[in-house]
Amino acid sequence: MAAPPSLNLLSEILLINSLVSWCSLNMIFLAGISFLSAAYSLYLYAFSQHGMLFSGVYSFSLNFTREFLLMILHWIPLNFFILKSDILLLWL
Repeated sequence: MAAPPSLNLLSEILLINSLVSWCSLNMIFLAGISFLSAAYSLYLYAFSQHGMLFSGVYSFSLNFTREFLLMILHWIPLNFFILKSDILLLWL
């Protein structure tokens, strides 16, 4: 699942809710998928932060403030939509 709150988290919550209300047997399937997804995410995080990777993959400079500003300006409205999801769900 989406760890930082984003629109993906809201869509996953709505999708899981609709699948469970459609058929209760889907809960077992969704629990297995969620477990495997969480295990893979933890493995990928642990390997990328503590394992041996090609050093050119993550080579970027931290001096580009324009890119960070652009990322923040996209991230803040997405988090606002999560906190105020009723505004977003009125359109659906």
